[in-house]
Amino acid sequence: MTSFSASDAALEGFHLIRRRWRIVLGWAGFNLLSLIMLIVLSAMLSVIAGGGRQAMALAGLVIGLSVLFAQAILAAAVFRVEMRPEEPAFMHLRLGRDELRLVLIWLITLTGGWVLWWLSMLAGHAVGAGGIWLELAAMALAVYFGVRFALTPPIGFAERKVDFPGSWRLTRGRAAPMLGMLALSACLIGLVMVTVMAALAVIAFASGGLDGLAGIFGGAEAMKRHPGLFLLAFAIEIILTPVLWALAMAPLAAAYRAFAGTDPPPLGEPLRL
Repeated sequence: MTSFSASDAALEGFHLIRRRWRIVLGWAGFNLLSLIMLIVLSAMLSVIAGGGRQAMALAGLVIGLSVLFAQAILAAAVFRVEMRPEEPAFMHLRLGRDELRLVLIWLITLTGGWVLWWLSMLAGHAVGAGGIWLELAAMALAVYFGVRFALTPPIGFAERKVDFPGSWRLTRGRAAPMLGMLALSACLIGLVMVTVMAALAVIAFASGGLDGLAGIFGGAEAMKRHPGLFLLAFAIEIILTPVLWALAMAPLAAAYRAFAGTDPPPLGEPLRL
């Protein structure tokens, strides 16, 4: 096992962006293409559904799964850069078993979290006024399970299997540094988002005052009044999405490499577009 630093691992996403910034920009292009395809798919499904409630629900499910798969492709691309950079793929983007495995892991995780929340709410209502402590205990338990199972996605990518027990074994005795890494990573992601939004708000306010602020946070009407600001906010959102995925997934890959004892990819590898 190589040494593990929670702070270094949390910063791995920034190192990835610095080393592979061209690829991250390429991922922004993929994000834009995915959004365009999603809009087209939504329009097609709306026409096919014909306004029926069940048909619209099915259309919503299809769109939700499409978004999930698109995000899984980005997350897997981050893992591919971090753990299998030599694997052939255009900008490290693929749609295959690795991505399907990530979707399955996320669905299992979301289902488990929902079940735990539902049981805590049920127990809280049964107990009555003291149920708040059960809900707090359930939240603490959810955080603990989240930390212990956090390495399931990188394990799924690196070892090509859905292995929740494997994550539990790798994080045994390392829950505290893992929690520190995840907390620091979440704070850094939040800081990036707040900084970007604050800068965008300053630009909008300087350009059009309060009406300019409405131009970036409003809908179609805002786009008509301030198309330039609206498009700027849209472009930043397209670029920010892969950046956030890099900041979120790269630390998990770094933690997996440290705990599993695998060597990191060479930093001097030439960029591939």
